[in-house]
Amino acid sequence: KQDCNESGMVIVRIIVNQSGNVISAEPGQKGTTNTAQCLLDPAKKIALSHKWPADSKAPAKQIGFVKVNFKLGQ
Repeated sequence: KQDCNESGMVIVRIIVNQSGNVISAEPGQKGTTNTAQCLLDPAKKIALSHKWPADSKAPAKQIGFVKVNFKLGQ
């Protein structure tokens, strides 16, 4: 949940470990349409809370991106 009256899309760069846990999240990547801090912080929290499927054969760290859309009143 955001604490301001802003809308837009935030792109978050994530690093996921073999257990499927997000171990790093950096919001405001290329493609972000609103860099208001009141959107970046909740986007980071959302990305860090996500759990991906575990894969013991995967690399120790995988880098990816997630898109978080915020609408007014959300």
